[in-house]
Amino acid sequence: MSEDILYLVFVIVLLIAMLAYMNIKDRENMTKIIKLQNAMEDMTKELHYLKKELLSKTEENSDENYNFELLKDEMKIMLEKELAQRILPVLRSIQGMEHIIEEFQNEQQNRILNLEQKAQSMTKLTPNYDTEEQKIIDLFKQGKSIEQIAKDLRIGIGNVELVLKFKQLIK
Repeated sequence: MSEDILYLVFVIVLLIAMLAYMNIKDRENMTKIIKLQNAMEDMTKELHYLKKELLSKTEENSDENYNFELLKDEMKIMLEKELAQRILPVLRSIQGMEHIIEEFQNEQQNRILNLEQKAQSMTKLTPNYDTEEQKIIDLFKQGKSIEQIAKDLRIGIGNVELVLKFKQLIK
């Protein structure tokens, strides 16, 4: 009985640790994503200001003819490079962490299943007593003393006497 409780406590502690680890990693990922969002917003603002500056310069210098399509393509290329440098590594690391977490969850589920199977096999090895009262009665009928029954079952002598008196086996 106490081994089953220890197994259960171990599994609960393990699950709590796993959830805490997942929560910490999730928070770290969220902070990284927020930083990336802020960086993208800053880049978008810079792009907007550059467009405004270019428009104002083109209006001032109507003689100069800027090729906006070329500039737009160059900006797209620069933006794609920045995204590839900053976001893709973070996405790869997040995918790696997801894979690690899935493996950890699978391993823990397998451990839980093994513990459950061991607990079931342990219950098959012990005799099937309906209640503690039945154990007391069986031991008394085997000729054990009240003190010995109390010691074997780790209960008080008064409890053993009460059960035996209630079943009218002693007076």
